[in-house]
Amino acid sequence: MKLFTLIASILFLTAISCSNKASTTSNDPEVSGNAVYYWKTVFNIDSTEMKFLRHHDIKRIYLRLFDVVEAPYYYGRTDRTIPNATLRIPDRQFQLIRDSLSDIEFIPTIYITLNALREVWDDQGALASNIVSRVNNMCQYNKLPNVSELQLDCDWTETTEEYFFNLCDSVKACIAREKLPWRLSSTIRLHQLAGNVPPVDRGVLMVYNTGDYFNQDTFNSIIDPTEVVRYLSPLYDYPLHLDVAYPTYSWQLLFRERKFIGLLNGVNLSDPSLFSRKGNLYTAKKDFTHNDIRIFEGDVIREEDSDLDGILDSRGAIEQYLSTYPHSTILYHLDSNNLSKYTSDEINAIFTGI
Repeated sequence: MKLFTLIASILFLTAISCSNKASTTSNDPEVSGNAVYYWKTVFNIDSTEMKFLRHHDIKRIYLRLFDVVEAPYYYGRTDRTIPNATLRIPDRQFQLIRDSLSDIEFIPTIYITLNALREVWDDQGALASNIVSRVNNMCQYNKLPNVSELQLDCDWTETTEEYFFNLCDSVKACIAREKLPWRLSSTIRLHQLAGNVPPVDRGVLMVYNTGDYFNQDTFNSIIDPTEVVRYLSPLYDYPLHLDVAYPTYSWQLLFRERKFIGLLNGVNLSDPSLFSRKGNLYTAKKDFTHNDIRIFEGDVIREEDSDLDGILDSRGAIEQYLSTYPHSTILYHLDSNNLSKYTSDEINAIFTGI
């Protein structure tokens, strides 16, 4: 009886690992190698970031090209969505891409707001055509090398899932119609794991923004392992190849009368004349202005960072599900200021889990 139980257990574990994920191999360039997101409006890789790419053997850069947002009513056109915050690549960076980054795969990434998605609920085909055409033109104009994938980033919900999935189908059809050598991927947030699987070729599991940042009492909304593990059970048999993205950023969140006001950056929280501190909460002692943003006495700023232990604990929990097939670890995102908070060994630990 014990032997039967042991054999049954082995067969069960084998069945889990022999899903379509296991059809990939460790030497498949599409599923191996370290990667980073680049999420700025100007492409400008400095010497520190270039050193980071080489030292950590980065194989792919997920490059945000533009956002898709709802067109304002005063725009005066029939288009219901428009591109926003388009990436600009200065002339001096063209040579860097051509000479120093020619071996790296660039993956154009498009962020789509929920309002934009709702605007085109009945005509995803037009939006898909606009996205594919604009991405193709930007890739050619900027001479981005090794483009073999397009990624759509959208925090779809139960009520907008159908719209996003239809958009994915339409984008794939446009890619095929234009005979472009691109696969299609999408980001997948933790809460989306329990829902239906998007009709894409692969996904990136985004393991950040795990907490409720609207709640002043949340300790760290960027990454919290106790929150992460609550969502992971669908990974046992998730029928889509997943790479995994972890955060390396920090931010400051402003609250007024316990209501979330917005994100801040670069406020000198260590100034005792401006703030009193309790843990990672800083209460303003007087009114002042920071980067044209008015901060009033009594306002609270919560400072959060991507805690290394939180990243490694979350990674360890995820690897219990994904360790049986090759996948990439991705950092969000390539920024020398944020990455300087980690040692080289700590970055290696995030990439390797060792």
